[in-house]
Amino acid sequence: MIRRRSILSMVALLWLAPQAAHAHGAIEGIGDFYAGLLHPLLVPAELLALVATGLLIGRSGLAACRRGIPTLAVTMAAGLALAPVIAAAPDMTTPLVAVALVAAAIVTTGLRAPGWIATGLAMLAGLAIGIDAAPEAGVRFMAFVNGAATLLTGTALVTIIAALGLRAEQHWQRIATQVAGSWITASAVLYLAFQLVLSTR
Repeated sequence: MIRRRSILSMVALLWLAPQAAHAHGAIEGIGDFYAGLLHPLLVPAELLALVATGLLIGRSGLAACRRGIPTLAVTMAAGLALAPVIAAAPDMTTPLVAVALVAAAIVTTGLRAPGWIATGLAMLAGLAIGIDAAPEAGVRFMAFVNGAATLLTGTALVTIIAALGLRAEQHWQRIATQVAGSWITASAVLYLAFQLVLSTR
């Protein structure tokens, strides 16, 4: 079991490592709307942050869902709007992985986090995803279409994951949720350790 988790974690690390170079150029020829729609699903750090945040919001209760999901949507929209005015948009991979790590670690414990923690992490995740997913400079209308599609996918994914987490009341469902959280936690730890090693060279 431990060996299987180690293999899965190494695969996850390899999946995460090259994502920054392809964040905005991996989807060519399918149109701005569909590119934006698929973006959060194809950028590993964004996907990890969305899934971990959705699980945390769902496991924190209905009140946390009612606050956390709109908060994520609003801050994602703010990040998408803010990114073009930032002179040099920072690489958001590490912040996204860090948010995923904290959210997933809480889920892994099986404890129900206070609503303000879930909402705060949703706010950080939304802002980071918005900045990371902002389309490259181009026609303003096309950039708006791309950003709107990304916002739609991100919000829908978090809503679905949160709903699954909220309804996970049977023992096996809670265990499955914690296992998902542990895999995300392991992947995030490996990625951050990998980045630390690179930075010390």
